[in-house]
Amino acid sequence: MRRLAASTVVLLLVLALPSLTATCLLASPAAAEPGGTTIHVSARSGSDDTGDGTSDSPLRTLSAALQAASHGDVIELADGTYREGELVVSTSVTVRAAAGASPVLSGAVVPSSWTQADGRWTTSADMVRFCQVCTENADPAEEGMAAYPEQVFVDGQPLTQVTSRAEVTASTFYVEDPEPVTLRQSGNNRAGYNASPHTGASYVIGVDPQEHHVEVVQHSRAISVSADDVTLRGLTVEKYSPVQRWDYADPQIGTATGGAMVVTTSDRAVVEDSVFRYSAAGTALAVSGGSGSTVTGSRFERNGGVGLGVNSSSNVTVEGNVFTSNNTAGFITTGCGAYCTIGDTKVTHSTAVRFAFNTVDYSGAEADASDPTVFRTDRRVGVWFDEGVIGSQVLGNYFVNVPVAVFNEVSSGNLVASNLIEGAGIGVHISGSDSTKVWNNTVSHALTSIVVQEDSRSDGCNARSEDGTCTAVQNWSASHSLSWDTTGTEIVNNILSSEQTTPLPGDPWRYAAMLQVTGGANDDGSGAVYANEMVSTVNYNAYYRDQDTDLPSTTLLWNWGEDLSSQTVNAPTLAEFTHSPHVTLPAREQNGLDLHGSRQDNPLLVSESPDPTAWKTSDFRPAGPALGSGHPLPDDVAQALGTQAGTAVDRGVLVNVAWQDGAGQGA
Repeated sequence: MRRLAASTVVLLLVLALPSLTATCLLASPAAAEPGGTTIHVSARSGSDDTGDGTSDSPLRTLSAALQAASHGDVIELADGTYREGELVVSTSVTVRAAAGASPVLSGAVVPSSWTQADGRWTTSADMVRFCQVCTENADPAEEGMAAYPEQVFVDGQPLTQVTSRAEVTASTFYVEDPEPVTLRQSGNNRAGYNASPHTGASYVIGVDPQEHHVEVVQHSRAISVSADDVTLRGLTVEKYSPVQRWDYADPQIGTATGGAMVVTTSDRAVVEDSVFRYSAAGTALAVSGGSGSTVTGSRFERNGGVGLGVNSSSNVTVEGNVFTSNNTAGFITTGCGAYCTIGDTKVTHSTAVRFAFNTVDYSGAEADASDPTVFRTDRRVGVWFDEGVIGSQVLGNYFVNVPVAVFNEVSSGNLVASNLIEGAGIGVHISGSDSTKVWNNTVSHALTSIVVQEDSRSDGCNARSEDGTCTAVQNWSASHSLSWDTTGTEIVNNILSSEQTTPLPGDPWRYAAMLQVTGGANDDGSGAVYANEMVSTVNYNAYYRDQDTDLPSTTLLWNWGEDLSSQTVNAPTLAEFTHSPHVTLPAREQNGLDLHGSRQDNPLLVSESPDPTAWKTSDFRPAGPALGSGHPLPDDVAQALGTQAGTAVDRGVLVNVAWQDGAGQGA
């Protein structure tokens, strides 16, 4: 029997609560034929009272269809908005859009009762009360308004929440709550909550609801999938308000308040061609506790926190999706220690996850993620492997203007290959992870293209007492004997190009290196690793940068000993690195390329736009000296990329979603 994570057990207990199921009992629309039957649903023309689920007499709600469905059935949703929440899929069915339809599953309602006073309009005091203290940050006050999951939309556009009625304008809203959820211990939500009734709040807006379409979010979760072999296809899921924490038990809906807008805890779940947007604080889609699931062809946008989360799962494929404009709530991403969670995709405690041919696109953001003053406060991650992701892959993805494109933290045996990273604070970040392979990536316009560092944690322990005793065991990593030491890193065939040249004020050396390797000691005193132990191979990489600058310039920083200031090779050229006696690797960029020039003259790429922030106008395919000059791919890397092993390849990206259509330019 598969062992479930504690959070999964809690979730499954929640799924058993009768309050999560609708009360209407319906007969099946027709006797289920072998392979199942089709149940038709229409929010506009259906009826749960008189409908039988046939095409001529559809049901009105997805809730009713789920109750009527049997194993193998297909539930087809016609055009319309399905204002439902806390639904449970407990049998193996397909929920899909009808042919040509674009159904929307929404957690928002359209209030009909408003009271007007002092130029503001207030709902009745029977609206849902959400938890405003359920953050991953133990002290929710530190997160400010990001901790507040309530949402209001006027004519389809979100309003900004404020803390008083007096602040309400046409673009803001306020929640009047006489009995909010509070903490049992001030400043520490890990000590539990003082729960309050499910309803009892009212919402205040600054526009006339008779003249506008006003929606108020009233559901925490859209769907919880507990059955194996469930497919969700062609759906738009929007406007739900899950909180970050999974442990708050609402008196009516239990812990379905938290975690994610859509949750799967089953095997072989399929989510495809769908849109996930306007999730509040929690994750938009969470895949947890299962095996063999796939998330493909979907879009994750404008979510308050994380787009996609994968936890305690195996053999999960995440492919061909688009991520953009997430963390709209503005959760803290720097200096947040162990509770840092914010990424477009966050993967934890999992094996054999394939994150391939996705696009993470922040080209529409006002700020340049590689600006050091921006990177100081914004460390959002495109795809983040953390706390024991094993034997997994990040392949062929396109990252545009993302603060940290790829973060591989305290994990083991992962492959990062053929990714195109256009604009970043850090392109690829390896920390506390062993046996990472970084092959054939192209990074352009980053503060630091690749960072490899040692993490002071060790052996699956997140915190220790002064005597070295582990006080916070990470059970998954410990049970899989992960060292959480950075060793055995391979860095081969990458193109690191045209790094950001704006220095950090007062600290011009901070981001001077294109490739930075820094070691350290474990906090339990068990040992230390430095660059020569951390990296097993660094060779055949190409470095290209502007030489016409007075700024500090380091091609490769190599921290080979305990004293960072005196035991570091700070090499402005590859020649100095290759010939340093402090670099003991057998291959130390002896086949590397060290070139200089302007972006528009870059010989390594077909074309690199003179303006580094003219996103998606360059052609990053290898050219000139990068063609055919790379090291042959080992079997596992070649197999993962679908290319040939054992023969010389180009340096830089070999296959990528950015030019799957043959254009060769940004998506």
